[in-house]
Amino acid sequence: MMKKISVILLICFSFILISSCRSKAPAQIKNISRKTVGGDPARALQNPSKGRAVSLRVLQKSVEDCMVNGHCPENVLQLSGIKKISGYIIDKENKDIILIGKVDETSPPLYLDDFVIALRNAWMKYAELKGNSYYYSNPGCSIDPDTRVVNDLQQIANQIFNSSDPEIIQENLEQWRNVCRQPQWVRVIGIPFNTRFGKVMVAADYYMKRLVDGSVKLNIEGFTSLTDMTLNIIKEDLDKGRPISINLCSINRFWFSPGENSYLENKGVALIKRSQVKLLTEGEFLTERGEVAGRGGPDPLADKFAKSFSTKYPEIAKREPIYTELEGLFRFVSLAKLMKFKKAHSEAGISLDYLINQYFIESTPVSSTLPGISNIEELKNITETQEGYIEFYLWLPSCGGVAIDINIKDTDIESDKTERLLEIKSSVLSSRPSPDSCSWDFPEEWVQ
Repeated sequence: MMKKISVILLICFSFILISSCRSKAPAQIKNISRKTVGGDPARALQNPSKGRAVSLRVLQKSVEDCMVNGHCPENVLQLSGIKKISGYIIDKENKDIILIGKVDETSPPLYLDDFVIALRNAWMKYAELKGNSYYYSNPGCSIDPDTRVVNDLQQIANQIFNSSDPEIIQENLEQWRNVCRQPQWVRVIGIPFNTRFGKVMVAADYYMKRLVDGSVKLNIEGFTSLTDMTLNIIKEDLDKGRPISINLCSINRFWFSPGENSYLENKGVALIKRSQVKLLTEGEFLTERGEVAGRGGPDPLADKFAKSFSTKYPEIAKREPIYTELEGLFRFVSLAKLMKFKKAHSEAGISLDYLINQYFIESTPVSSTLPGISNIEELKNITETQEGYIEFYLWLPSCGGVAIDINIKDTDIESDKTERLLEIKSSVLSSRPSPDSCSWDFPEEWVQ
């Protein structure tokens, strides 16, 4: 007698957490007015670049002047074309802070609006007053399902597991899809909701779910979706006639978080030495009250996927520019908090009052709900056996998010012993055409 083994993976990625939040963005999160989210993946595979310096003093004055007319040039609103922020230089003589970074034609733009939001968050301008206390949150976002959705999915999964009728199973699978597509609530944390900053976080988080469930393939060597990883292990177990070696029913939370953040400084020069974006995960379970709770540790396979995503992040960002944009937000937060921590404005003798308190940030609509994402994969394997017909079912829901929890300590800042930073400072300041120059170029090899 032949034994038919049918393995069905029920996948509903119905909620994801972003604290500082997901590339070709889905239709619901495309077209952010004059400011794009994502970019052309083909262009991102090239790599020419050079160094550029931008005067915060002159930039702030230029924006203040042009905003009187209700419009500023694109060059001003896109930080004079810097595509990757590297650090800052104190120019005491001109009472200025000089932002330095890289320019290339392959990466998506950086935006002044996003940098100002990072500054205001670091200066605690978005802290909420509750009673007599202010409550601060790092930038972030989450996409949360109604708890009833999770309970409904559990019930449908149980019906599938307990049925042997193919027609009933197909009806249940269609129910699964419909429940998964129910709207999920979008939250933006620590910054205003309707901003480009928030939209990038949500888009990166939402798209990450598709990379987890395998509905999008990037064809990057060594990077496989969690769904495909699961299928491969099950197939190998079945081919070798051994019991399934992985957890057949799991809920996993994934979220983007800062990895290592470190800095170099020397006499008025500060550079971001390292600013990682990592994907983290935690296993979860459904309580008797129908609530999702953390297990306190990761599922081994989900953890393997998260580590693979983190390792391959630079390659993923090249294919999907939304993740280059997400990294840009992380670096803005990192730089803004470093400036606040080192009191850069006081050292330079510059007031950033206009940017921090008065500059108008353009509203960018962010959807308050997004449809859930579902994916159902089926693996069939027929082997000779005397045991009859067996079916295996797997339920793999997931949740997650993004959290830009960057909190700088003295130990994160390393003093440069090589004098290289002083050479960078000399090169940048000597290259400045005049004290009123807003931006100018310098040799690219000086920046990270």
